[in-house]
Amino acid sequence: MDDVVGLVGRDRQLDRAEAIVAKGSNLLVTGRAGIGKSAFLRALFERARAGGRPCVWVPEGNTRSSVIDLARQVHETVGLRVPEEVIPTRWRAQARRTGRVEWARIERTVARRPSRDNMAMIAGSLKGHRALVFIESLEVPPSQAEFYAVLPDVAQLVAAMDSRNTRVRIQRLLWRFQEQIELQPLDAAASRAIAERWLGSHTVRFETDRVREAFLKAVAQDSGGVPTAIEGMLSKAATEPEVTRSSVREFTHEAGVRYIDMTPTIVVGFVAVIAGRYIARGLDSMELYVLSGIGIALFLGLRFAMGRMSR
Repeated sequence: MDDVVGLVGRDRQLDRAEAIVAKGSNLLVTGRAGIGKSAFLRALFERARAGGRPCVWVPEGNTRSSVIDLARQVHETVGLRVPEEVIPTRWRAQARRTGRVEWARIERTVARRPSRDNMAMIAGSLKGHRALVFIESLEVPPSQAEFYAVLPDVAQLVAAMDSRNTRVRIQRLLWRFQEQIELQPLDAAASRAIAERWLGSHTVRFETDRVREAFLKAVAQDSGGVPTAIEGMLSKAATEPEVTRSSVREFTHEAGVRYIDMTPTIVVGFVAVIAGRYIARGLDSMELYVLSGIGIALFLGLRFAMGRMSR
């Protein structure tokens, strides 16, 4: 699905992202979970690499594995400036003569080094190469964010982050991104186009052509324009022996559900009932005073129930 999700309905945003990268700015791509940030980055990565820019991709993962994988890609792309002590003794003479050493011959040594030392080696190797570093996700622990903070000084960054991420730990990185693109849910036409393209290469039996049309409409509407929800609904249909009129209503996906934040409403309601008690005392109205007390009791009960449900 990545090739479909990354391109259908995103052409204008991809063109804008490509223009931002071309002018040398660091780019942050945001959006809700499942919106297709990784696929969008991957499409931009392929465009940049096809244009001749040295590009490396930092996948999601723990700090150690991500740093080692980044070192490998940097070595293969622009060449690591490897300290001599990292090269096994038997390969040092050849490395001095040719100026290069194969990754397989230093991989074990690199893997044993502290991640901080490896990041310093990576940063020194990237310097001066106009390299593009794509970071699949900034949902990272503090140590990993600290390591990535050295990258903007030696390379251009393109990264993805959940729009709900409010972690202070990555603030040191965020201010280095001059441009930002927020991916919005796809419109119904793009959602339908993805579903039609997917059905063109997968076998799904429908009771009638009208059921197929109803299914496409359900995907376009009930997915909420979220690519992960579209993929989930299509995958579920593929497991059915036959999609019938009655089963079309069952094709939903959690990623497409929108939740309304009731916090502001609850806060306003609480302020209103508190104010009502003071107003009741000023007006000497026992009825309003009692109603305000009931409102406070209801609010406290609701708050307790919501706290229990969130555990």
